[in-house]
Amino acid sequence: MPGDKEEAGLVHRVLGLAYQRLIRPWLPGRTLVYAGIPVCYDRKWGDAIVPAAWLPDFGFETGYTDEPGYEVALIAALNESVRPGDRVVVVGGGVGVTAVIAAIRAGSSGTVVCFEGSKQYVRHIQKTAKRNKVTNITVHHAIVSKPIAVYGKESDFGEVVSPDHLPECDVLELDCEGAEVDILRSMMIRPRVIIVETHGAYGAPTPLVDSLLRELGYEVRGLGLAEPRIEDICVEKDIQILLATRSA
Repeated sequence: MPGDKEEAGLVHRVLGLAYQRLIRPWLPGRTLVYAGIPVCYDRKWGDAIVPAAWLPDFGFETGYTDEPGYEVALIAALNESVRPGDRVVVVGGGVGVTAVIAAIRAGSSGTVVCFEGSKQYVRHIQKTAKRNKVTNITVHHAIVSKPIAVYGKESDFGEVVSPDHLPECDVLELDCEGAEVDILRSMMIRPRVIIVETHGAYGAPTPLVDSLLRELGYEVRGLGLAEPRIEDICVEKDIQILLATRSA
């Protein structure tokens, strides 16, 4: 009967909320690790035995497992490019892994300014930074250029900031799901290094991004697919990493 199904569904949702809010926080567990960085997500003992619908909606990244290959090409570019004392700007912070790596590379004399459009992910970045005892990250709840494929609910979106308001920096990381093209066309800053994750499926194909970087006076090197662990998706959606260095 329809009424019985609705009642069963309500009971299921109530039990799920009870697990998330009253039971799960007290269960033993461990912090998940992405690319060597402890992140904002935890895997609790009970997660393996309850229905998947009862688990918190952390976002699409987590399968409640460690991810050693997370953002591997982007992280390689940061490790190669960020120097002690650098000012780094990250557009599209995700769960905070790349921001934390940039902050560690820049050291106590450097800074990381992160722009993240989703309020939920702002909290993720802040929690990941706290777990790694990183204090030189500032997170702005804002979308640079325009929302194309921002994670989370639209009601959670931050203000829209024009690309020409990006602060001066030494290294700029763009991982903003299609907004990369408009940012490169409109920004006023000229960092020493620009690292871009292209998103062909969202109007930022690799050849176009490469061309825009060269027009700005950068030497460009392709680092391949963003995440070989999800090769099929990266090939299908044209998600690659470009490392651009300002020409002398």
